[in-house]
Amino acid sequence: MNPIRLAQLGVVATCFYSTVSVAHTDDVQLTHHRPIKQITKEIKCTNNPQALSNALEKAYQSQNIRFVISGECRGPIKIQRSGIEIVNDSGMSGSLRVRARDKGVGSAILIESSSVKLDNFNIDVPNGVVAVEAKANATLTLNHITTNAKAAEQTPFYQFVIKDNSTAYLSELSGNTVGIYNSSYANFIEDCDQIKVDVYDTSAGYSKSENHFRSVQVAGNGYFLADDESHINLLMVWSKGAAEINNESSVGALQMGGQSLFAAYKNSTISGPYSLWGNIVFELEHSKAYNWKAVTKPNSIIAGHNATVNGIFYPDWQWTGQDSK
Repeated sequence: MNPIRLAQLGVVATCFYSTVSVAHTDDVQLTHHRPIKQITKEIKCTNNPQALSNALEKAYQSQNIRFVISGECRGPIKIQRSGIEIVNDSGMSGSLRVRARDKGVGSAILIESSSVKLDNFNIDVPNGVVAVEAKANATLTLNHITTNAKAAEQTPFYQFVIKDNSTAYLSELSGNTVGIYNSSYANFIEDCDQIKVDVYDTSAGYSKSENHFRSVQVAGNGYFLADDESHINLLMVWSKGAAEINNESSVGALQMGGQSLFAAYKNSTISGPYSLWGNIVFELEHSKAYNWKAVTKPNSIIAGHNATVNGIFYPDWQWTGQDSK
């Protein structure tokens, strides 16, 4: 009986060993075919202006692709896959250009339903061409991108457009115009100076840290929050729009109308002048307002809690801002 039992055990052991070996082999094969997380490609547009466009059309076995550009790359380009990063080379020689003879171009870089980062290069376009457009649930990270984009005619024009449920993270911009609409969101992270922003159509904008805006316009259920020492030269809030400033932020001139809201919190400041129409909500919470002139707007809410107005402190809810005559 013993030899038979030993033979049975030997068969079981052999089967067990074979099973382990197969599992190990499969694991090695899976590891071998697993995509690389990130690759870097040098794109030399000096030799071939179409090099960037050609590289974007290829398929890659990688989750993320970093294109380092040198020379003047030819646009326009369209990006429809996530994980793309386009950065300048160490010598800062890289740029993107759309020529005036390229007819019918709406934007130099169109990002659609994908996640893309653009870093530290210039975009040269003819008049009326948007530099960067993010649409259809796109996510855009924009850092130190410069452009000469401007309107061909005297119509609303934005160098950077975020629309159709898209999201953008913006930093190190100077003198640019940004349009945010169709349920989109933009976060101005840091080092943004003299920016013009329009927020429409149930969209939102947020400024974190000491960013400086030459104007912010909010309308159509749009919302904007200027936080942490942000400053807005001219703030315009219309048509059920709302804007707030918080934590030592400031506004210069304020224009409001059409059932809109403005509020200042945590030692923030508004210096005026003020142009107020329609039924509005204006609130100061532990904040200051200068150059205020009493208004007669019985259907509006104009009040302050521990507010300082024209240098006078009003404890609790004593300030109303209405003309008492």
